[in-house]
Amino acid sequence: MYNKSDIITKEKLDRLRAIREAEREESFKKLIPIIGEAAVAEVRKIYSAYDERMLIWYAGLWEPEIGGFYFSNSARDHEGFLPDLESTAQAVNFIGRQCGLVNDDRTGILAFPEKYQKKLSDFAYNLQDEDGYFYHPQWGKNVSVTRLGRDLGWAGSLLRPLGIEPKYLRPSERRKQGELSPSTPEHLLSIDNFKAWLSGLELDKKSYQIGNFIDSTSGQIIAAGQEYVDLLVEHLNATERPDNGLWEEKTTYQAVNGLMKIALNYPGFGAVLPYPEAAMNSAIAVIKSDVPITFACEVYNAWAAINSILISLDKAGESERAERLRRTFLNEAPELIRITGEKLMGTAVGDGSFAYFTAASGKTCPTSQGAPVALKGIREGDINGNGCSTRAPLSHMFSAFGVDIPPFFTRADAEFFFELLDARVPVPKVPVGHNS
Repeated sequence: MYNKSDIITKEKLDRLRAIREAEREESFKKLIPIIGEAAVAEVRKIYSAYDERMLIWYAGLWEPEIGGFYFSNSARDHEGFLPDLESTAQAVNFIGRQCGLVNDDRTGILAFPEKYQKKLSDFAYNLQDEDGYFYHPQWGKNVSVTRLGRDLGWAGSLLRPLGIEPKYLRPSERRKQGELSPSTPEHLLSIDNFKAWLSGLELDKKSYQIGNFIDSTSGQIIAAGQEYVDLLVEHLNATERPDNGLWEEKTTYQAVNGLMKIALNYPGFGAVLPYPEAAMNSAIAVIKSDVPITFACEVYNAWAAINSILISLDKAGESERAERLRRTFLNEAPELIRITGEKLMGTAVGDGSFAYFTAASGKTCPTSQGAPVALKGIREGDINGNGCSTRAPLSHMFSAFGVDIPPFFTRADAEFFFELLDARVPVPKVPVGHNS
């Protein structure tokens, strides 16, 4: 996997651990005046699970000949799989943000050395089709609308920070010029189509699936015009329940997952949920629930929903209301952080990485938005799952508390990571079904 044997040594790892522990402690001390000693003690427990093994695992998914990251080890090792935009952008953002190299996780590529910026941006640039969307050779064009929408965003995160314009106009830019891409979703072809689509949504039963669809295509909805945004917000507001702030009757992980996917877009829509207090109470209730989670997003989504509600209120000029809501759960910080950590540790794989599903669920993650990304039935860490189990939920949690997330790693760790990338050589692939 590496063409040098002197990179991962005991002396180097001991030095990195010493630097990491010292810098973490400095960050933890800054949290004490806001969340308290007991809460910081729980933070320390969570961070103790994040060590150099995670960096080694991330580096091992780099494909030097293509310039992207694989979803998981099984994808790297087997024929039929290639790096993808989502895994690549998520890995880049994780390293940049969690090594303290950049302050904005959308610009993680700026933390990479120039030679890697070139490889990463070339990878994204060359996946764009004339219709404006980005397609992967391993998947072709027969992919889901959510896969298309997400990859538009991920490609942008690898190109935009470097000032690189895509090869072709994006679908949103074509829309503004009155041109519809052949791959434009049917519900966005006309306002009548959009109204019909809205009327058929079963938010009271499938808020998570529908919310995911809205989140994955929100950029296209905004590009379609303000009338589309206004109709969507009006429909969502009218169907949100006043008793629990959700779109489903029962307060469950599933219903709060739906809240997150929808609430996450309210700041971008310039809107505020009608019942933020009820919605926040529901999110906190599922965080504290003693029902075991089956996948990481059941924790991540609750914190993301809380944070999105607070951001929406702040953007709407209701900062005092947001601060009142924040105070309602800040006193519970030690318990909330403890429960969050305990639930997230259920997705740990044992090699320093985390999976999307918990070990207890017995599930694995061979597809992403319908596209094949890994072997079936393999218990392994994956880039999406690792982010959903670590950086993503904690960044929203700390933001909800009103503090910055302490970086997991250090600049010295980043140098170590880039050393690993420099030494990476392609892994010989084996056919699916062979030694798997």
